[in-house]
Amino acid sequence: MQKNVGRLDACIRGALAIVLFVVAVVFNRSPVISLAAALLALILMGTALTRSCPLYRALHVDSTTPKPQGM
Repeated sequence: MQKNVGRLDACIRGALAIVLFVVAVVFNRSPVISLAAALLALILMGTALTRSCPLYRALHVDSTTPKPQGM
């Protein structure tokens, strides 16, 4: 799997995942909000840890540092 998520992007995704996990715990009386927040948090954490995003791949987006091109 090719990495297409940069380090800063992965850190932001990880932080958002933590916030969404907290939202899932706080809103545990509303199963729809809790489940949606937890599912989105899992997706964000997975893409942050693997540094590969299928949506980025489909849209041809790459947030990693550009590789220098030879002459």
